[in-house]
Amino acid sequence: MLLLLVFSACIPTAVDGQGANITGMPVHATFLQTSDIHSRLYEYNFSPSFTDEQLGLAEELGPYGGIAEIAYILRRERSQAGRVLHLDSGDSFQGAVVFNEFDGEAEFRALTAAGLDAAVLANHEFDKGASNLATQAATWAGFDLLAANYDFADSDLPYATELEDLILPSVMFDLDGLRVGVIGMGNLSSLNSIYDQSNSMGIRVIEADDIIPSEAAKLRTQGADIVVLVSHMGLDDDIENAKKHSEIDLILGGHHHIALDPPLVVTNEETGKRIPVVHSGAFAKFVGRLDIVVQDGQLLSHDYQLFPVDNTVPQDPEVAEIMAEYQEQLDYELNLDQVIGYADETLLRYGTSGGDSMLGNLTAEAMRLTPGVETEIALTNTLGIRADIPAGDITLDVLYNSMPFDNTITTMFLSGREVQELLDYVTSRSTDRGCQSQAQVAGIRFTMDCAEVVARDIYINGAPLSQDGTYELATNNYIAHGGSGFEVLERNTTQLDTGVSIRDVVKQAISAYGSLPQKGACEEDGRILAVY
Repeated sequence: MLLLLVFSACIPTAVDGQGANITGMPVHATFLQTSDIHSRLYEYNFSPSFTDEQLGLAEELGPYGGIAEIAYILRRERSQAGRVLHLDSGDSFQGAVVFNEFDGEAEFRALTAAGLDAAVLANHEFDKGASNLATQAATWAGFDLLAANYDFADSDLPYATELEDLILPSVMFDLDGLRVGVIGMGNLSSLNSIYDQSNSMGIRVIEADDIIPSEAAKLRTQGADIVVLVSHMGLDDDIENAKKHSEIDLILGGHHHIALDPPLVVTNEETGKRIPVVHSGAFAKFVGRLDIVVQDGQLLSHDYQLFPVDNTVPQDPEVAEIMAEYQEQLDYELNLDQVIGYADETLLRYGTSGGDSMLGNLTAEAMRLTPGVETEIALTNTLGIRADIPAGDITLDVLYNSMPFDNTITTMFLSGREVQELLDYVTSRSTDRGCQSQAQVAGIRFTMDCAEVVARDIYINGAPLSQDGTYELATNNYIAHGGSGFEVLERNTTQLDTGVSIRDVVKQAISAYGSLPQKGACEEDGRILAVY
């Protein structure tokens, strides 16, 4: 009973009520952050990176993640804090089979039970459509959804009015007299065609420079002591916003799957004010805790802890019970423990030299060789593969974790000039990302020259690219529709969506090989040569 009373006293209130008088007093407040959970609601196995290990995620303490484990950490930290908010920086959807089957219901329901106060709306919340988002949010989200830079008001789409009502630009929390204004900033770079006036989601984009000052001013007028930006814009934009907008006191960000410990502290160019920028990682690997001291609206100091989510963390019983319901349904409908192959070593999603990768080559070859497709060349985006496949049995669950998207194969005919333009774009996009190839190919060999930002020495099935030639391409429906900026594909008028699941053809390829890698299958072969 005592524990219940302590926890209840820590619950923030999003009201206009008058709390304690804190004028002239240093006040402590705590922010708990999650971000980019990507449907990792159940614990899972992977090999922690060097950075993960440096941040405390030990190799011997797998499996990792799980929303019941996250909820345990959140409740524990709430019980050890006074004024506290849990804010999520978006992308709780998409990344495991639980999303494919339940459309985000499990994510929103579990986060609500875990006590989430507010979350920014991010790009993957739209992965099953804006109408689905409206349904899931209205039914299951017991927390505020924020996105000041999305405006649905001018759209006549059926769900637009509901989303306009559900998604707030900002919210005010009263933490026992400390009034905290929270502004949400959604992602712009990864939502397909969001800048088109007729984009399919009916969103009107509002630029950060236009909305942050006005929204912060509104919150200050309402009595906000501090203003927090919860963002899914990515680290670069978060740094830029901290430099430009002195109205903000701190930023809790996501999208780039980065964990920062300690947080960055960015100096505002106008006032010299120092603004902490916090990113707490992705895939349910960490929970962040930021403690601040505020006096009369000035952030005096901050301290940060990053908690690994590993097998030493118990489960929160309430959330575990919720997740058991979904697990039972998954076990009934899908045999996720079904073994489809064996990995003799970790099968990597990224190439070790910046070019082609083991899983990229396996995927692209499976796409173009599938009966009924059988094209000359294939190209798919690297980020469509979301995780390495660990050494050992490859189960259906492991495959879903690696390839969560329900993408299908789209075919089209490209001229040689369009192939050149396509590979030039891949090179440009990769150059901006450390010359790590952002596409994977089959039937193509080329040099990705990041120094000159051009694709050169292009060969199609062993023959030099003919600018006047015609080539049939297999790609995925996401980039075929212009996703990730692939405009050269979007404007092509010969597209045919085959309806064939890319995940299914990869599953068939793994089953056919039995064990991987093999010579000529699921290995780097230098088809994309990255030159810096």
